[in-house]
Formats: sequence, structure tokens, C-alpha cells
Amino acid sequence: MKDLIKIQQNLVPELVEKMYRRFSILTTISKYQPVGRRSLSEYMDLTERVLRSETDVLKEQSLIKVKPTGMEITDKGESTIRQLQSYFNSYSDEHHLAQSIKEQFNIQDVFIVPGDSDSDKTVKVELSTQGGQLVEEVLHEDAVVAVTGGSTMAYLSDAMHRQPYSVFFVPARGGLGENVIYQANTIAASMAQQTGGDYTTLYVPDNVNESTYNTLMLEPSVIQTLSKIKESDITVHGIGDALKMARRRQSSIEVIEKLQHHKASGEAFGYYFDDQGNIVHKARTIGLQLEDLESKKFIFAVAGGKSKGEAIKAYLSIAPKNTVLITDEGAANIIVNHSNKK
Repeated sequence: MKDLIKIQQNLVPELVEKMYRRFSILTTISKYQPVGRRSLSEYMDLTERVLRSETDVLKEQSLIKVKPTGMEITDKGESTIRQLQSYFNSYSDEHHLAQSIKEQFNIQDVFIVPGDSDSDKTVKVELSTQGGQLVEEVLHEDAVVAVTGGSTMAYLSDAMHRQPYSVFFVPARGGLGENVIYQANTIAASMAQQTGGDYTTLYVPDNVNESTYNTLMLEPSVIQTLSKIKESDITVHGIGDALKMARRRQSSIEVIEKLQHHKASGEAFGYYFDDQGNIVHKARTIGLQLEDLESKKFIFAVAGGKSKGEAIKAYLSIAPKNTVLITDEGAANIIVNHSNKK
């Protein structure tokens, strides 16, 4: 059943959402019948205008009947509920989970794919494909996209398609000295190739000392790329585990101990934060900074796996309100469970 839902969400996500809304209206009417539109509006937290439109359709399909005492379900309506019950039991779990995270952290939207990418590589592919589709939906002529590195971003670039627009991709930060295919430079180039767009590079270390930083900031090529990063209106990034990211940056023992002392959970753009979203350490990085996100029109945070649940939850505490999170069930359950304990 979950496989069928995944296919339908990929092909016609708006259809599944509409079906689920009408199914929810049917089940709520069945529970409280006879029920008036105003009471139904309060039960479902939907406007009467929206309910009027939806219940008119349900009435036309003979799924409900309207009496002076209120709306009631018909035999056909009850049969429809029974037939769809198992289908939407699977869908509603993820739907409610996504809504819970969205409301808890007051961000723009949340998309959850079934499974746990820690234990199933195909889930990471599905997660990245969902992210790629959402990014493609907001691409436009002369769009500038800033992208970070990481394995999830690499999968996401593979999921993108040729576009009718002129799009420019730019790495959001320097390299971490990791596998070259996971570096932001490589991913920006891959996205440009997949979409038929253009790109530029940022060949500098991600973490540098002050003197090196000051020298690099005078380099014309660095200045030009940083200008393009500032110009970007779309940001696509991952979220890292604090200690793992610190070790990948070859941070000093002092920094590692500092992160452990302050119980740092997550990392993004060189900022390390605890479960409350408090920034406990900032690495000197060249590229997109956390404060730069405030000016970006579209922000997509793509990360999953049960092991990253705490890191994602920590980042969401400080994420810009227009953030769209794409994650998986494994991480989402950790985020909600930990949030409910606060």
C-alpha cells in the first residue's frame, strides 16, 4: 500500500492531498452526524468556504445527504470510507507527522518519504528525488541556485532534469577535503549538466585560519563566486551531525571538546548548535552564511535517517520560516518524539 501511495504522490501529489481532505471530511461527518457546516469547520480547522465547496462535491456524488439538522453520511459514503480506510491509514501517519513538524517549528512545509535511509539506500534515493522535484518546481529564468555538499545532495543532483530556463548553480561553500563527488563544487557542476544550466566553482578550503581567510577574500575568483552566492534566490542544503562534521573539517581537539561540552547536535553552514538551537560554535568558513538565508526566497533542507533526527531537530529550531524540509520517516519520528518531550 505504501508503494502505491509513493507512486501516486510522485505522479499527482495534488490528487492525493485532495482525496485525503475529502476522506477526512467524510470520516468526520460520520463521527459527528448530524453535523452543521459551522461545527464541522471547527472540528476540522477548515474555513466554511472550503468546506462548502468540498461538501457540495460529496453531496453530488451521493456520499452525504444534507438535512435541516445537519449533514449525514449515506450508505455509499460509509462504503467509500471502508474501502479507503487502509489506504489512508498509511498516508495519514506521514501526513500528520509532517503537519506536526511543520507546526512545531513554524516552517513553510515538510515532506516525508516512507522508511529510514540509514538502513535502506533506496529511501535516500527517494528522499533526494522528492527534493529534486521540489527544487525544479521553483526554477525560473535566470534563477541562481546555491547548493552545499554531501551524499544526499549528490543523489539529488542525479534526480534533476533538463530545464527550459537558463539556470545558474553555485557551490554554497568551499570543500571539506572529502570524496570529490560529494563536494559542493562537483554537485553544482552536476546540477548544471543535468538541467542544461551553467555553474561556477569555489576552490577554497571550507575551514581556514584567519590569515588564510583574509588572503583568500582578496582573490578575484573568490570575490566573483561569493557575489554569485549573495545573488542566489534558491538554497538547497543538507544538515549534518555536529561531531561528524567537526571531524570531517579536521577540527582541533579543543573544538571537539567544546562541542561535546555544550552537547552540540547539528551543523549547517559551519554553525554548530544544540537541541535548543543555540549556536555553540562557528567555524570560519568561506561561502554562504546562516544569516544570508534570510534573504533567500526558497530554502530546501534535505536530510534523513534516524541517526540524523537530533541534528535536523536542532537545526529546525533556528531555520528560516520559509524553509521546506524534505526528510524520511526514520528522522521524522525522532524529531517529533524529542519535540514532544520539550
